[in-house]
Amino acid sequence: MPQAHYINDPGHWRARAEKFRSLAEDLNNEQAKKEMLQLAKDYDYLAERAEKRSSGSTSAVEQFA
Repeated sequence: MPQAHYINDPGHWRARAEKFRSLAEDLNNEQAKKEMLQLAKDYDYLAERAEKRSSGSTSAVEQFA
């Protein structure tokens, strides 16, 4: 099965993280805000993984930390 073009694009994941941070700023519900910020952090992690893959410094089957 072919991979989507954005899987290895750190910019894609960073943009998603920023979007979630922006959305979190507008929330009044603290639990929802916390969850949105966690999602942003998770997208940052995906961006880091994409960078490592593009530099060849990680295996394709590395565990999620």
